[in-house]
Amino acid sequence: MLDIASKTIGLYSGLGWKSLFARIRIWDAPYEQVERVIPKKGVIVDLGCGEGLFSNYLALGSEKRIIFGVDINKNRLKQAYHGVTNTKFVFGDVNKAKIPAADAIILMHLLHHLDSFEKQEELLRLCWSKLRKKGKLVIIEVEPKVSLKYLIAYFMDHFLVSWVFERKFYSQIYFRKKKNWLKLLNRIGFKVSSYPGDKNKPFPHIIFECNK
Repeated sequence: MLDIASKTIGLYSGLGWKSLFARIRIWDAPYEQVERVIPKKGVIVDLGCGEGLFSNYLALGSEKRIIFGVDINKNRLKQAYHGVTNTKFVFGDVNKAKIPAADAIILMHLLHHLDSFEKQEELLRLCWSKLRKKGKLVIIEVEPKVSLKYLIAYFMDHFLVSWVFERKFYSQIYFRKKKNWLKLLNRIGFKVSSYPGDKNKPFPHIIFECNK
């Protein structure tokens, strides 16, 4: 029987480099680790879902989840639909999109790509307002500490990702240190636990599990 990762990769087969991207992304991001902390049922919102890779991964992980993905890149969003019935994808700016009341919201490597630190706080407060009582916000970010993994992530986000998805040579990136994320999230009202998500991964992922 195929596992969730294999099933998800299968959805993107035959799509050229997008197929390769699916394989790489499932390898380099802590999908399995994050999936374990997402509720098995309820409304799950994936903001900045891109091609819907993690949205579909979550949907295949439990048919009782209703996955709602949002992204501002129309070309990437077109690749999100693969007949997984418990998913819905919507075009829009994550800071302005009308999203439903949610049992969990996911921000997978999204916050550092927003236009400013102020936009990050604005989105986090929006997430707070959209979460149901005892809802959960899960944030996956890059931990900016001196290491080879961080240097790789810095190059990828500032240059390679910028060129591949936006056709820009360089993009400003807004990383925060762990202590600054914790301070902001606590100020908003979340009860937060944080832990590394980079074991056997090339990037310094850090996971924030935030409970309302």
